[in-house]
Amino acid sequence: MNKERKNKYRLKVHLRILIVIVVLIISVLSIVIALPLAELLNLDLSELQGSGFNPTVKTLTVIILYAAFQFLLIWLVMRLVHRKSIKTLGFNGPILKPLLLGTAIGALMQAIGYVLYSIFGSGVSLNLSIPADVNILAIIGYLLLNILFLLTLNSLKEELVFRTYPIKQFDDHPDLMVFLLVIVSLVFAAVHNILEPFTLDAFTYRFTIGLLLSFVFYRWRSIWLISGIHNGLNLLANLTGGNYKLGGILEFSLQVEPSSTIIIVIDVVLAITFILLFSYIWKREKQTNKLIFNIKHSESLT
Repeated sequence: MNKERKNKYRLKVHLRILIVIVVLIISVLSIVIALPLAELLNLDLSELQGSGFNPTVKTLTVIILYAAFQFLLIWLVMRLVHRKSIKTLGFNGPILKPLLLGTAIGALMQAIGYVLYSIFGSGVSLNLSIPADVNILAIIGYLLLNILFLLTLNSLKEELVFRTYPIKQFDDHPDLMVFLLVIVSLVFAAVHNILEPFTLDAFTYRFTIGLLLSFVFYRWRSIWLISGIHNGLNLLANLTGGNYKLGGILEFSLQVEPSSTIIIVIDVVLAITFILLFSYIWKREKQTNKLIFNIKHSESLT
């Protein structure tokens, strides 16, 4: 079995490690492509992210082209270097069900986080954040743009580059998986701090989320499932972020937030809890599948 699995990989492990590192570096550095493009379009960089985001034709053009480069990069590497289809990176299997299920799980996880922040903080408020002069069609339009471009496209891009691609290159070496899952999660967290000031709680949150998503992909091998979880986390955050142009229908806030240490503890405990939950579900699925196989096998013998 191991010999058969190893034969699927035409490159030795050290070469695969080198290629994965190079691909991640190129992917991270490709952000510089967006800078001259934004300048060419006379676009203020603050409009591309955060509270200043403004979903115009120009900003969406930059976002789509940047994502397209990421997909093209992985497609070329898979096709020319690994000699495999990009579909092997978790695109096989059902799409809608794992995407929706993952979105629900991600939103639930974010909601639990909000509840815990509220318990350890004070002065919770949740207010409608839609300006009176903005009509409902504009709100729906912004929400759909947020779901299609800022969530789904972004989630697929990040999961492809930082999780499914590197993890799938080492299926023949399960002994490396724990180390690999930790490394890709650290890279995922580090990259998100390039464009914003570093804070330990933000870094820890992204690392633990990255670890959770890496574990889920390692078990289920579905990019749709982890993109859904990624979507759910960001969707609820955007819906309660107060910026209607990001789909923020409501604004969740605390007068006194928990300390940085408490936030880190909450994020770590929440991620570990969901990892254990997914691990339990995976084991139950294996037991169920094994039972079904044994029943079918015994029926075929009778």
